[in-house]
Amino acid sequence: MTVHDRVAALVRHYYWDRDMNCARTTLRCMESLTGQEVHPQLYQAVVGCHGAGGIGAQCGLVEGGLLFLGLYGARLGLSEDETVDICAAYAREFAARFGSLGCSDLRPGGFHKKDPPHLCEILSVDAICFLNNYVRALTGLPPEE
Repeated sequence: MTVHDRVAALVRHYYWDRDMNCARTTLRCMESLTGQEVHPQLYQAVVGCHGAGGIGAQCGLVEGGLLFLGLYGARLGLSEDETVDICAAYAREFAARFGSLGCSDLRPGGFHKKDPPHLCEILSVDAICFLNNYVRALTGLPPEE
């Protein structure tokens, strides 16, 4: 099974079986892929981090990724300044790759009250794989497909 297939299965599970938002799903997937523990309180803290509570602001895939990078930077022994730098670089690379950091820009069709749940499933898989490869590059590991 490729990493992409594994992430797709995890995203599907967390979205459809557990009804988690994109930020929580990002953290869960990255915890599974890297072994980096995520404290249960952080999972609770991101309950509203899906487009800033669903209003279409910053994407939860970005928010979850930045939170994970903060944890992972500490694991690598990076200073806070170095961690800020890797977060900024990640945000720039995410925007370059996906076109925006904003949920309303990234979500297929934008935001509408009658949207079905989990419209970003495909984007989520791609974004989490992108984050995984970004994290791997921090430690000199090659990208995974």
